[in-house]
Amino acid sequence: MLITVSLPPFLGRSEAATFRNQLLVALEQRESIAVECAEAGALPSLWIQLLHSAATSAAERGLSVTLKAASEECRESLRAIGFDAAHSALVLE
Repeated sequence: MLITVSLPPFLGRSEAATFRNQLLVALEQRESIAVECAEAGALPSLWIQLLHSAATSAAERGLSVTLKAASEECRESLRAIGFDAAHSALVLE
């Protein structure tokens, strides 16, 4: 099964904590995660770290974290930190 979650409109620290808990619950239920980010702008580094960490944990469990419909701003923020889809557990759709 696949759980789909959306990024919140504001990507602050308290929202990151709530979002992290959603990701942890999905992983504990052994579910892959699709993160809807069509409406997302540039991702702050905290959020990139959060997504990368969740993807790494998911991969260790045979699951995945996929960014669906990532906006150009979202993709650009990933490129800016040197994101390489070929060497990351985080999947870009």
